[in-house]
Amino acid sequence: MASTVVLPADPWGPSNVSKETLQSLVDNGLLRPVTDPNRPEWIAPGNEPEPRPHDGYIVSFVSFHERGLGVPADQFMRALPHYYGVELHNFNPNSIAQAAIFVAVCEGYLGIAPHWELWLHLFRAGLTTKPTGTRKAMRAGGCTLQVHQDRQHLYIPA
Repeated sequence: MASTVVLPADPWGPSNVSKETLQSLVDNGLLRPVTDPNRPEWIAPGNEPEPRPHDGYIVSFVSFHERGLGVPADQFMRALPHYYGVELHNFNPNSIAQAAIFVAVCEGYLGIAPHWELWLHLFRAGLTTKPTGTRKAMRAGGCTLQVHQDRQHLYIPA
């Protein structure tokens, strides 16, 4: 799965998120405050027709932060998009929750750091595509992480 390349299926629309919107997330404790104006923790989108994050930045959604996604994410969460060849915004919300639950099971129940080989043994990724005949993932939410059907008995019931 690591060699999968996610191609865009639909054009992005311009973002309507403003610096004030992001500052309200900071005010509510949902986003880190900017501490270095030369290398800010976040940058509000400009007038570009589709996201073009600067090097070292990723696309994120306000709704992710409103629902508790913290940044910087831990090493395990950063490894997932790298391994599957997607960006964070390609994971649907349930997949992000699935990864967080796995981390909680490893740390809280098993008493270990998230175990990469255990993850690969239990989980698989699927791309949600449009019925165009080609394998192009949806721009956002197009990658689903789920327990292998034949290994569900090895994991917590869900």
